Amino acid sequence: LRKSGVRTAGIVRQLLLRMRAVSPRVPVDALVGTTLAVEIADSLAVTEYPSDFVITLRAQALRDQAWGLSVVGRLREATVAADRAERLLLQTPIPDYELARLNLVRANFYRWTDRIDDAIALSRKAAEIFERFGDRRMFVTARNYEGVTLFGRNEYASALAAYRSVENDPAIPDDATRVAIRFNIGLCHRELGHIEDAIQALTAATAEYEMLGMDANLAKCSWTLATTIAVAGRHTEAVPIFRTAWNKFESLGMESNAALAALELVENLLVLGRTDEVPAICRTLIDRFTRAGMGGSAMTALAFLRETVATGHATPSLVRHVYGFLRDVSRKDAVAPDLVTGD
Repeated sequence: LRKSGVRTAGIVRQLLLRMRAVSPRVPVDALVGTTLAVEIADSLAVTEYPSDFVITLRAQALRDQAWGLSVVGRLREATVAADRAERLLLQTPIPDYELARLNLVRANFYRWTDRIDDAIALSRKAAEIFERFGDRRMFVTARNYEGVTLFGRNEYASALAAYRSVENDPAIPDDATRVAIRFNIGLCHRELGHIEDAIQALTAATAEYEMLGMDANLAKCSWTLATTIAVAGRHTEAVPIFRTAWNKFESLGMESNAALAALELVENLLVLGRTDEVPAICRTLIDRFTRAGMGGSAMTALAFLRETVATGHATPSLVRHVYGFLRDVSRKDAVAPDLVTGD
């Protein structure tokens, strides 16, 4: 495009459309595409297109660039791009709908900059605007954003209400979103102590992720389901599900998650008095955390666990303590998960 010198509104639209498909797989490449879209949009002459059209297109490109920047953790630059997009949109005669879409992008990265109240307010305002404009698909997306943010602030009842308000909406954009809402409903039920409702929702979500072939989501959902079943005291039932999640994480190369799932498997085996395979699992855990690049404190904790297993002094509560420690260590440098853009 740079060599050919092509500069049209159609090129900008195509770049933004294609980059949305690229973003979940290669976020950095998507950011390159949106940056190029911004460059071309800025070069468009208002003499060749209606001025409001050009201004809106520039704002849309900046909005998507802000999204891409937030995905790769460049939140300060994302804020600058979003601010510039807002200034452009306020120059147009009816900016409400486009501002609502921009507000969803802001709401997503505000969650990671301690602006939770602002994120919730923006999600709700966007949902109201989308409903007023009759865009049910974007309304569902906005309510989903609100649920995610409320859940992150431990407001589980409010989050559940947000998810339940759209769980059967025919405007849900795709199967992945529909299953994600069901999974999130299960999480809310679990945190609220509605264990049987949680198990029912998570079981359904697990089956649907498997049917859709979404292996990473399937592994995480299976792990969550196993943990929830264990909370209900159904340890015999939980063990094979923990084992399945562990194996799936390993096959996907998700080393830290694999090790943590295996550690919960150990805890449940100890509860059941099935200690024969525990030493081998502990040896595997040390190998997995080494491959995952865990620090010395994590290895010390695992070595301590292995010794207590060898001497017959390991208990479920000890394993739970080690699990909590390793989970915190493994999350220190983790990148927060991203929501799918509402476009």
